[in-house]
Amino acid sequence: MHPILSDRKKLVVYLFVWSVVAVLLGLVHSTLTGLNSAYSIGFVLPLMLVYSEINLSAWYLCKAFPIERNSIWKILLVALVSVVLISSIWTMLAWGWMVVFEQFFTIALSPLPLYQTLLVIYGIGKPLFLLSLAISYLISAFEHSRAAERNAFESRLLAQSAELKVLRMQIEPHFLFNALNSISALTVSNAESARSMTTTLADFFRKSLSYGAKETISVNEELALLNHYLDIEKIRFGKRLHVVQHIEPDTLSCMIPSLLLQPLMENAIKHGISDSIEGGTITISIEKKNSRLFVSMENPIDSDDSKKSKKHGAGMGIKIVSKRLQTLHGNNSGVNVSMKENSFHVVLFLPATIQQ
Repeated sequence: MHPILSDRKKLVVYLFVWSVVAVLLGLVHSTLTGLNSAYSIGFVLPLMLVYSEINLSAWYLCKAFPIERNSIWKILLVALVSVVLISSIWTMLAWGWMVVFEQFFTIALSPLPLYQTLLVIYGIGKPLFLLSLAISYLISAFEHSRAAERNAFESRLLAQSAELKVLRMQIEPHFLFNALNSISALTVSNAESARSMTTTLADFFRKSLSYGAKETISVNEELALLNHYLDIEKIRFGKRLHVVQHIEPDTLSCMIPSLLLQPLMENAIKHGISDSIEGGTITISIEKKNSRLFVSMENPIDSDDSKKSKKHGAGMGIKIVSKRLQTLHGNNSGVNVSMKENSFHVVLFLPATIQQ
Protein backbone atom coordinates (compact mmCIF):
# COMPACT_ATOMS: atom_id res chain seq x y z
CA MET A 1 0.00 0.00 0.00
CA HIS A 2 1.05 3.60 -0.54
CA PRO A 3 3.21 4.75 2.41
CA ILE A 4 1.25 8.03 2.65
CA LEU A 5 -2.24 6.58 2.30
CA SER A 6 -1.47 3.89 4.88
CA ASP A 7 -0.50 6.44 7.54
CA ARG A 8 -3.00 9.11 8.57
CA LYS A 9 -0.34 11.42 10.04
CA LYS A 10 1.72 11.29 6.85
CA LEU A 11 -1.42 12.02 4.79
CA VAL A 12 -2.25 15.07 6.91
CA VAL A 13 1.31 16.40 6.57
CA TYR A 14 1.24 15.70 2.82
CA LEU A 15 -2.02 17.61 2.30
CA PHE A 16 -0.79 20.44 4.53
CA VAL A 17 2.34 20.90 2.41
CA TRP A 18 0.30 20.97 -0.77
CA SER A 19 -2.12 23.45 0.84
CA VAL A 20 0.77 25.77 1.72
CA VAL A 21 2.05 25.55 -1.88
CA ALA A 22 -1.48 26.25 -3.13
CA VAL A 23 -1.84 29.35 -0.93
CA LEU A 24 1.52 30.66 -2.12
CA LEU A 25 0.59 30.10 -5.77
CA GLY A 26 -2.75 31.80 -5.12
CA LEU A 27 -1.00 34.84 -3.71
CA VAL A 28 1.32 34.94 -6.71
CA HIS A 29 -1.68 34.68 -9.04
CA SER A 30 -3.42 37.49 -7.18
CA THR A 31 -0.34 39.71 -7.43
CA LEU A 32 0.13 39.09 -11.18
CA THR A 33 -3.52 39.46 -12.18
CA GLY A 34 -4.72 42.03 -9.64
CA LEU A 35 -7.54 39.67 -8.65
CA ASN A 36 -8.74 39.56 -5.06
CA SER A 37 -6.56 37.06 -3.15
CA ALA A 38 -9.62 35.24 -1.80
CA TYR A 39 -10.72 34.41 -5.36
CA SER A 40 -7.21 33.39 -6.37
CA ILE A 41 -6.71 31.09 -3.38
CA GLY A 42 -10.28 29.76 -3.72
CA PHE A 43 -9.50 28.73 -7.30
CA VAL A 44 -5.97 27.39 -6.77
CA LEU A 45 -6.43 25.50 -3.44
CA PRO A 46 -9.02 22.88 -4.59
CA LEU A 47 -7.14 22.44 -7.87
CA MET A 48 -3.85 21.76 -6.05
CA LEU A 49 -5.45 19.36 -3.57
CA VAL A 50 -6.87 17.36 -6.47
CA TYR A 51 -3.43 17.37 -8.10
CA SER A 52 -1.87 16.20 -4.85
CA GLU A 53 -4.04 13.08 -5.03
CA ILE A 54 -3.15 12.55 -8.68
CA ASN A 55 0.54 12.85 -7.82
CA LEU A 56 0.26 9.87 -5.47
CA SER A 57 0.25 7.76 -8.64
CA ALA A 58 3.99 8.47 -8.91
CA TRP A 59 4.57 5.90 -6.13
CA TYR A 60 2.92 3.13 -8.14
CA LEU A 61 4.99 4.07 -11.20
CA CYS A 62 8.24 3.75 -9.28
CA LYS A 63 7.08 0.38 -7.93
CA ALA A 64 6.14 -0.82 -11.42
CA PHE A 65 9.47 0.35 -12.85
CA PRO A 66 12.06 0.06 -10.03
CA ILE A 67 15.50 1.49 -10.68
CA GLU A 68 17.29 -1.70 -9.65
CA ARG A 69 15.53 -3.74 -12.36
CA ASN A 70 15.27 -1.23 -15.22
CA SER A 71 17.73 0.78 -17.30
CA ILE A 72 18.02 4.52 -16.79
CA TRP A 73 16.71 5.12 -20.32
CA LYS A 74 13.56 3.14 -19.60
CA ILE A 75 13.02 5.08 -16.37
CA LEU A 76 13.45 8.38 -18.23
CA LEU A 77 10.99 7.30 -20.94
CA VAL A 78 8.42 6.32 -18.32
CA ALA A 79 8.93 9.65 -16.54
CA LEU A 80 8.52 11.59 -19.81
CA VAL A 81 5.33 9.80 -20.88
CA SER A 82 3.79 9.94 -17.41
CA VAL A 83 4.55 13.64 -16.84
CA VAL A 84 3.00 14.57 -20.18
CA LEU A 85 -0.07 12.42 -19.54
CA ILE A 86 -0.61 13.46 -15.90
CA SER A 87 -0.03 17.16 -16.60
CA SER A 88 -2.43 17.02 -19.55
CA ILE A 89 -5.15 15.41 -17.43
CA TRP A 90 -4.64 18.02 -14.71
CA THR A 91 -4.79 20.83 -17.29
CA MET A 92 -8.13 19.53 -18.58
CA LEU A 93 -9.48 19.37 -15.04
CA ALA A 94 -8.21 22.92 -14.41
CA TRP A 95 -9.97 24.12 -17.57
CA GLY A 96 -13.27 22.66 -16.40
CA TRP A 97 -12.83 24.06 -12.87
CA MET A 98 -11.93 27.50 -14.29
CA VAL A 99 -15.10 27.59 -16.40
CA VAL A 100 -17.27 26.66 -13.40
CA PHE A 101 -15.49 29.12 -11.09
CA GLU A 102 -15.70 32.08 -13.51
CA GLN A 103 -19.39 31.49 -14.26
CA PHE A 104 -20.29 31.07 -10.59
CA PHE A 105 -18.50 34.24 -9.38
CA THR A 106 -18.83 36.16 -12.67
CA ILE A 107 -15.14 37.03 -12.79
CA ALA A 108 -12.17 36.53 -15.13
CA LEU A 109 -9.38 34.52 -13.54
CA SER A 110 -6.74 35.44 -16.11
CA PRO A 111 -6.23 38.35 -18.51
CA LEU A 112 -4.40 35.98 -20.87
CA PRO A 113 -6.05 34.08 -23.73
CA LEU A 114 -7.39 30.69 -22.73
CA TYR A 115 -4.70 28.64 -24.48
CA GLN A 116 -1.93 30.65 -22.77
CA THR A 117 -3.58 30.22 -19.38
CA LEU A 118 -3.80 26.46 -19.93
CA LEU A 119 -0.14 26.37 -21.02
CA VAL A 120 0.83 28.09 -17.76
CA ILE A 121 -1.16 25.53 -15.75
CA TYR A 122 0.38 22.72 -17.81
CA GLY A 123 3.86 24.18 -17.23
CA ILE A 124 3.27 24.31 -13.47
CA GLY A 125 2.00 20.73 -13.36
CA LYS A 126 5.04 19.16 -15.06
CA PRO A 127 7.75 20.02 -12.48
CA LEU A 128 5.39 19.25 -9.61
CA PHE A 129 4.77 15.74 -10.91
CA LEU A 130 8.46 15.21 -11.70
CA LEU A 131 9.28 16.25 -8.13
CA SER A 132 6.69 13.78 -6.81
CA LEU A 133 8.18 11.05 -9.00
CA ALA A 134 11.73 11.79 -7.79
CA ILE A 135 10.64 11.78 -4.14
CA SER A 136 8.80 8.47 -4.69
CA TYR A 137 11.96 6.90 -6.12
CA LEU A 138 13.96 8.19 -3.14
CA ILE A 139 11.44 6.73 -0.67
CA SER A 140 11.43 3.45 -2.57
CA ALA A 141 15.24 3.30 -2.53
CA PHE A 142 15.25 4.02 1.21
CA GLU A 143 12.73 1.26 1.87
CA HIS A 144 14.71 -1.14 -0.31
CA SER A 145 17.87 -0.31 1.66
CA ARG A 146 16.09 -0.84 4.99
CA ALA A 147 14.67 -4.15 3.78
CA ALA A 148 18.14 -5.29 2.73
CA GLU A 149 19.55 -4.30 6.13
CA ARG A 150 16.71 -6.10 7.89
CA ASN A 151 17.28 -9.27 5.85
CA ALA A 152 21.02 -9.11 6.54
CA PHE A 153 20.35 -8.64 10.25
CA GLU A 154 17.93 -11.58 10.31
CA SER A 155 20.51 -13.71 8.48
CA ARG A 156 23.14 -12.78 11.08
CA LEU A 157 20.71 -13.68 13.87
CA LEU A 158 20.02 -17.08 12.30
CA ALA A 159 23.74 -17.75 11.86
CA GLN A 160 24.40 -16.60 15.44
CA SER A 161 21.63 -18.83 16.79
CA ALA A 162 22.96 -21.82 14.86
CA GLU A 163 26.50 -21.20 16.12
CA LEU A 164 25.31 -20.91 19.71
CA LYS A 165 23.43 -24.19 19.41
CA VAL A 166 26.55 -25.91 18.11
CA LEU A 167 28.62 -24.51 20.97
CA ARG A 168 26.06 -25.61 23.54
CA MET A 169 26.00 -29.08 22.01
CA GLN A 170 29.79 -29.23 22.49
CA ILE A 171 29.51 -28.54 26.23
CA GLU A 172 27.25 -31.37 27.35
CA PRO A 173 29.04 -34.25 25.53
CA HIS A 174 32.36 -32.91 26.82
CA PHE A 175 31.07 -32.82 30.39
CA LEU A 176 29.37 -36.21 30.05
CA PHE A 177 32.58 -37.77 28.70
CA ASN A 178 34.55 -36.54 31.71
CA ALA A 179 31.85 -37.59 34.18
CA LEU A 180 31.67 -41.09 32.73
CA ASN A 181 35.45 -41.37 32.99
CA SER A 182 35.19 -40.45 36.66
CA ILE A 183 32.48 -43.05 37.23
CA SER A 184 34.59 -45.64 35.44
CA ALA A 185 37.54 -44.86 37.74
CA LEU A 186 35.36 -45.05 40.86
CA THR A 187 33.93 -48.45 39.99
CA VAL A 188 37.34 -49.95 40.77
CA SER A 189 38.16 -48.05 43.95
CA ASN A 190 34.72 -47.23 45.38
CA ALA A 191 31.69 -48.90 43.82
CA GLU A 192 29.25 -47.23 46.21
CA SER A 193 30.53 -43.76 45.24
CA ALA A 194 30.27 -44.74 41.57
CA ARG A 195 26.60 -45.66 42.03
CA SER A 196 25.95 -42.42 43.94
CA MET A 197 27.71 -40.40 41.25
CA THR A 198 25.66 -42.07 38.52
CA THR A 199 22.43 -41.15 40.30
CA THR A 200 23.58 -37.59 40.91
CA LEU A 201 24.66 -37.28 37.27
CA ALA A 202 21.20 -38.37 36.13
CA ASP A 203 19.63 -35.77 38.43
CA PHE A 204 21.93 -33.10 37.00
CA PHE A 205 20.89 -33.81 33.42
CA ARG A 206 17.25 -34.00 34.47
CA LYS A 207 17.48 -30.50 35.94
CA SER A 208 19.47 -29.13 33.01
CA LEU A 209 16.71 -30.24 30.63
CA SER A 210 14.37 -27.64 32.14
CA TYR A 211 16.82 -24.92 31.06
CA GLY A 212 17.93 -26.61 27.85
CA ALA A 213 15.42 -24.82 25.66
CA LYS A 214 16.54 -21.40 26.92
CA GLU A 215 19.47 -19.48 25.51
CA THR A 216 19.86 -17.56 28.76
CA ILE A 217 18.91 -18.21 32.37
CA SER A 218 19.27 -16.17 35.55
CA VAL A 219 22.45 -16.26 37.61
CA ASN A 220 20.40 -17.82 40.40
CA GLU A 221 19.34 -20.71 38.13
CA GLU A 222 22.88 -21.09 36.77
CA LEU A 223 24.27 -21.32 40.31
CA ALA A 224 21.72 -24.03 41.14
CA LEU A 225 22.99 -26.06 38.17
CA LEU A 226 26.60 -25.37 39.17
CA ASN A 227 26.01 -26.55 42.73
CA HIS A 228 24.44 -29.73 41.41
CA TYR A 229 27.51 -30.27 39.26
CA LEU A 230 29.68 -29.73 42.33
CA ASP A 231 27.71 -32.42 44.14
CA ILE A 232 28.93 -34.82 41.45
CA GLU A 233 32.55 -33.73 41.71
CA LYS A 234 32.56 -33.81 45.52
CA ILE A 235 31.74 -37.51 45.36
CA ARG A 236 34.87 -37.97 43.29
CA PHE A 237 37.26 -35.69 45.20
CA GLY A 238 35.77 -35.64 48.68
CA LYS A 239 37.47 -33.24 51.09
CA ARG A 240 40.09 -32.33 48.51
CA LEU A 241 37.56 -30.07 46.79
CA HIS A 242 36.47 -26.92 48.57
CA VAL A 243 34.50 -24.12 46.87
CA VAL A 244 33.93 -20.59 48.17
CA GLN A 245 31.28 -18.40 46.54
CA HIS A 246 31.06 -14.61 46.75
CA ILE A 247 27.85 -13.67 44.99
CA GLU A 248 26.39 -10.17 45.14
CA PRO A 249 22.60 -10.40 45.71
CA ASP A 250 21.75 -7.93 42.93
CA THR A 251 23.40 -10.20 40.35
CA LEU A 252 21.07 -13.16 40.94
CA SER A 253 18.42 -11.83 38.55
CA CYS A 254 20.91 -11.06 35.74
CA MET A 255 20.68 -13.23 32.65
CA ILE A 256 23.63 -15.28 31.36
CA PRO A 257 24.01 -18.12 28.83
CA SER A 258 23.00 -21.46 30.34
CA LEU A 259 25.83 -23.78 31.45
CA LEU A 260 28.29 -20.88 31.32
CA LEU A 261 29.91 -21.51 34.70
CA GLN A 262 30.16 -25.30 34.59
CA PRO A 263 32.98 -25.41 31.96
CA LEU A 264 34.95 -22.87 34.01
CA MET A 265 34.50 -24.90 37.17
CA GLU A 266 35.42 -28.08 35.31
CA ASN A 267 38.61 -26.42 34.07
CA ALA A 268 39.44 -25.22 37.60
CA ILE A 269 38.94 -28.68 39.09
CA LYS A 270 40.94 -30.38 36.36
CA HIS A 271 43.97 -28.09 36.68
CA GLY A 272 43.74 -27.10 40.33
CA ILE A 273 42.40 -30.09 42.23
CA SER A 274 42.65 -33.38 40.32
CA ASP A 275 46.46 -33.58 40.28
CA SER A 276 46.93 -32.24 43.81
CA ILE A 277 47.13 -34.65 46.76
CA GLU A 278 46.01 -31.99 49.23
CA GLY A 279 43.39 -30.51 46.93
CA GLY A 280 42.54 -26.85 47.31
CA THR A 281 39.99 -24.08 47.29
CA ILE A 282 38.25 -22.73 44.22
CA THR A 283 36.81 -19.24 44.61
CA ILE A 284 34.00 -17.95 42.44
CA SER A 285 32.85 -14.34 42.56
CA ILE A 286 30.01 -12.60 40.72
CA GLU A 287 29.52 -8.84 40.88
CA LYS A 288 27.91 -6.07 38.88
CA LYS A 289 29.73 -2.87 37.98
CA ASN A 290 27.81 -0.19 36.13
CA SER A 291 26.06 -2.06 33.31
CA ARG A 292 28.35 -5.10 33.21
CA LEU A 293 28.38 -8.41 35.01
CA PHE A 294 31.77 -9.76 36.09
CA VAL A 295 32.31 -13.44 36.89
CA SER A 296 35.68 -14.54 38.22
CA MET A 297 36.97 -17.97 39.16
CA GLU A 298 40.30 -18.65 40.84
CA ASN A 299 41.93 -22.01 41.52
CA PRO A 300 45.32 -23.09 42.91
CA ILE A 301 48.07 -24.44 40.64
CA ASP A 302 51.37 -26.17 41.24
CA SER A 303 54.01 -23.49 40.72
CA ASP A 304 56.74 -26.14 40.40
CA ASP A 305 55.13 -27.78 37.42
CA SER A 306 56.30 -25.45 34.64
CA LYS A 307 55.08 -27.70 31.85
CA LYS A 308 51.61 -27.76 33.34
CA SER A 309 51.63 -23.98 33.76
CA LYS A 310 52.36 -23.46 30.10
CA LYS A 311 49.45 -25.61 29.04
CA HIS A 312 47.06 -24.40 31.71
CA GLY A 313 44.02 -22.51 30.52
CA ALA A 314 44.07 -23.93 27.01
CA GLY A 315 41.23 -26.35 27.78
CA MET A 316 38.19 -26.66 25.56
CA GLY A 317 35.86 -25.39 28.31
CA ILE A 318 37.32 -21.88 28.45
CA LYS A 319 37.54 -21.69 24.66
CA ILE A 320 33.84 -22.57 24.32
CA VAL A 321 32.85 -20.02 26.98
CA SER A 322 34.85 -17.31 25.19
CA LYS A 323 33.34 -18.21 21.81
CA ARG A 324 29.78 -18.26 23.18
CA LEU A 325 30.17 -14.81 24.72
CA GLN A 326 31.74 -13.41 21.56
CA THR A 327 28.94 -14.81 19.42
CA LEU A 328 26.21 -13.57 21.73
CA HIS A 329 27.52 -10.16 22.80
CA GLY A 330 30.45 -9.36 20.49
CA ASN A 331 32.99 -6.88 21.82
CA ASN A 332 30.74 -6.09 24.77
CA SER A 333 31.90 -9.30 26.44
CA GLY A 334 35.06 -11.31 26.83
CA VAL A 335 37.23 -13.68 28.86
CA ASN A 336 40.50 -12.64 30.52
CA VAL A 337 42.94 -15.27 31.81
CA SER A 338 45.84 -14.52 34.17
CA MET A 339 48.30 -16.67 36.12
CA LYS A 340 50.14 -15.91 39.34
CA GLU A 341 52.72 -17.99 41.14
CA ASN A 342 50.23 -20.25 42.89
CA SER A 343 46.88 -19.49 41.26
CA PHE A 344 45.07 -19.36 37.96
CA HIS A 345 42.44 -16.66 37.47
CA VAL A 346 39.65 -16.45 34.88
CA VAL A 347 37.46 -13.34 34.60
CA LEU A 348 34.60 -13.03 32.15
CA PHE A 349 32.40 -10.01 31.59
CA LEU A 350 29.12 -9.48 29.75
CA PRO A 351 26.16 -7.05 29.76
CA ALA A 352 24.19 -7.11 33.02
CA THR A 353 20.77 -7.85 31.54
CA ILE A 354 18.06 -8.07 34.19
CA GLN A 355 15.47 -10.85 34.10
CA GLN A 356 12.09 -9.52 33.01
